[in-house]
Amino acid sequence: MNKVHRYLPSASMVRSIKRAIEDFSPDIIHIGQGRTVALPVMLALRGMPEMPVVFSHGAIEGLNLLSPFDWMTYFNRRITRLLVPSKAHVNNWMGRPLLRRAIGSGRCDVLPHAIAPSPELGETERAVLRARYGFAADEIVVGTVCWIRPIKNLAFVADIVRRLGPPFVFAVVGSGSETELERIRQAGGDRLRLLGKIPGARDMMAAFDIFVTPSRLPGESFGLAPAEAMAAGVPVLTMNFGGTAEIIEQGVSGFGLPYDPDAWSGALKLLAGDVERRKAMGLAARERIATSFSPEAIGLNCYHLYANLLRSGAPGFVDRLLVAPVAARQPK
Repeated sequence: MNKVHRYLPSASMVRSIKRAIEDFSPDIIHIGQGRTVALPVMLALRGMPEMPVVFSHGAIEGLNLLSPFDWMTYFNRRITRLLVPSKAHVNNWMGRPLLRRAIGSGRCDVLPHAIAPSPELGETERAVLRARYGFAADEIVVGTVCWIRPIKNLAFVADIVRRLGPPFVFAVVGSGSETELERIRQAGGDRLRLLGKIPGARDMMAAFDIFVTPSRLPGESFGLAPAEAMAAGVPVLTMNFGGTAEIIEQGVSGFGLPYDPDAWSGALKLLAGDVERRKAMGLAARERIATSFSPEAIGLNCYHLYANLLRSGAPGFVDRLLVAPVAARQPK
């Protein structure tokens, strides 16, 4: 019942959004992520003229064909496009026959998340950062930042790093259940560094030598933390499926690897033993984010998506867009 109340918007919120739509008379409506955002907008649109509506969605899982809220939002035919952050996300949905029918073929467009650039650190600054988190100068720090849960599969890498031994250490930033943390502790042994939750964790990713994201199937919808690590100049190892595999350039800014401990062990040893290649991949990773995933690049992609949806390339129409959620106004 609490979940139902969490999703149901107040009448005043729906009225406020409806008035905003009437005042702006938008060419297109872009709804931010989440049912709690989408539901009041869709209710406000009832009885109003048809207009293009796009709805952003980030999680690769979580849709429910039995949920009335999903039929009022994700599966609602008034939503012209569902924007997801990777091709892997589209493939996952379209690979499920019932879900494919509910969403409808051709209603998904890919719009990756935008990644703000990170400051480039000099060798001295990076050494200070590493020391702050207890990393020795001669250690190879294999790091990850995430909400720790079974799908992240961290015990897989923890066991590999333990078997590799010094100078490798596995640094894990984030919080999770004690059951999952204990599984990682047993796998990682004395090579594991559990750093807990660190506010603004992306600011410390430059302390890593290699970033890893070994998620199980179906993989990540996008992989925000790996992309932030790349923006900090850190090469990424990921499974060769899911959205994260689309962010890296294979062998240039990272490696997409099979679910095979030997492949992961080999990639870690390769990068640990070749400092120049590791640095070059880090530079390529930063460049990859700057050119393909910067706010400017993603903003331009979004503009073209709007323009194609409206069958117009006129630059002036963007000024009239309504971006949801709309700030609620007090009812008159």
